[in-house]
Amino acid sequence: MNNLIFGNQDPQKIGASVEEKVRSSVGATAPVPFELEEGGLGKTNVATVLLDVGTVLNGGRTSRLFGYKFTLPASWPASLHVWVERQGVGAYTGPLLYSATFAKPVGGEVTIEDHKSFGTPKFLGDPATAGKLNAAKDLAKRVDKLIRTQTEMGAITVKAPRTFKVAPEAGGSVLILGTLPRLTSMGMGAEVDAGEFLAIAAAIEAAL
Repeated sequence: MNNLIFGNQDPQKIGASVEEKVRSSVGATAPVPFELEEGGLGKTNVATVLLDVGTVLNGGRTSRLFGYKFTLPASWPASLHVWVERQGVGAYTGPLLYSATFAKPVGGEVTIEDHKSFGTPKFLGDPATAGKLNAAKDLAKRVDKLIRTQTEMGAITVKAPRTFKVAPEAGGSVLILGTLPRLTSMGMGAEVDAGEFLAIAAAIEAAL
């Protein structure tokens, strides 16, 4: 069975299983700290924009059981919010919402174009900031690849809006990226790609 699909709805057991995937992804030798979020995205968020994105992701999702906020190891504040959704008497991992906060300011908001069948989408928005990100080699390609808007969790098709944003935040800037689990081993396994997010965040911070 996909290792992000669970035969129970126990938040402690599921949390421990998800933590193992996050820890492996970031290459940590110690457990990655996390907390249970039984309601919507809580007061621990770094920016009001995160609440707005969370509302969109969670809007209409009547199957949501609970979530987790993981504090990721980085030189700047970074986190991962994980949705867990009901499937019969079990559960599965739904949307993943990553965020990172940088001390470097930006002049305005930047997003990314929709996925293209041919070619690489470009960053759009504040001209100066978008220009810096577009000039970073392969950055848009990596961001586009990480943003997944549909995946199959067992018999369930999970969808999420395409979510990417770099925006001003408290004298610095905030990065928001939403995705879904990446299937491996012909759907028998799954990854959260937290390590790839941190690598992308580092590249974005360096480019700003």
